[in-house]
Amino acid sequence: MLKCDGLGVTLGGQILLENVSFELPPRTFTALIGKNGSGKSTLAACIRQQIPYTGNLSLEGASLRELAPRQRACRIASLPQTLPAPDLTVRELAGLGRSPYLGLNRRFSAQDRAAVDNALRRTEMVSFASRRLPTLSGGERQRAYLAMMLAQDADVLVLDEPTAYMDIHAEAECLRMMRALTSEGKTLMVILHNLSLAATYADRLLVLDRHTCVFAGTREECMRRGVIESVFNVRRVSAPDDRDGNILFLA
Repeated sequence: MLKCDGLGVTLGGQILLENVSFELPPRTFTALIGKNGSGKSTLAACIRQQIPYTGNLSLEGASLRELAPRQRACRIASLPQTLPAPDLTVRELAGLGRSPYLGLNRRFSAQDRAAVDNALRRTEMVSFASRRLPTLSGGERQRAYLAMMLAQDADVLVLDEPTAYMDIHAEAECLRMMRALTSEGKTLMVILHNLSLAATYADRLLVLDRHTCVFAGTREECMRRGVIESVFNVRRVSAPDDRDGNILFLA
């Protein structure tokens, strides 16, 4: 279980996060939502150990600060919001996900190759395997990086707007794939801006407002309490138990 206790971030005299506490239960898909500037990407950067923070982040009781980078990479895979386009093929990029497991000779084992092949299949990038990243569209590049993350085979996946640049069908398919990963033992925290998709596909919601956590719990409890409507000043126009299972919010 990934656990956050009293997390705080202050940079340049500005409070970015304040007293944030929550838990990510194993095998769950949590959507992290909040208005622009509420601290979503800052929280993801803390989990990646990229910025200093107060409080504690732990995984199965072990502080993330105390884990060596390679240990952390074997347990937590993180995809930031801004993704570069190095001159690599899609397969080469996916192969970088195996870096924490490679020995000193950096040679791939059969297990490493199988992990990359599986990741390319899961993200429907097999036909793009030999394509170079600069030649891909924004949505295709997102899927290439998702393949790298899946090849890493970590227990916890933290993704910052992974469906950016995807069309509506690719976006829905990507979220369905992420939800399916929970049945394979993965725990996900996914930053999403689309409130309707977040509430439809995630089984838990983590809501930030004014740099702190105002809700962390199940989707059903969030819907019952009207948290999204209150924080975002939107209205829900379909019920959580409609026949398609879709939830729609409108401004």
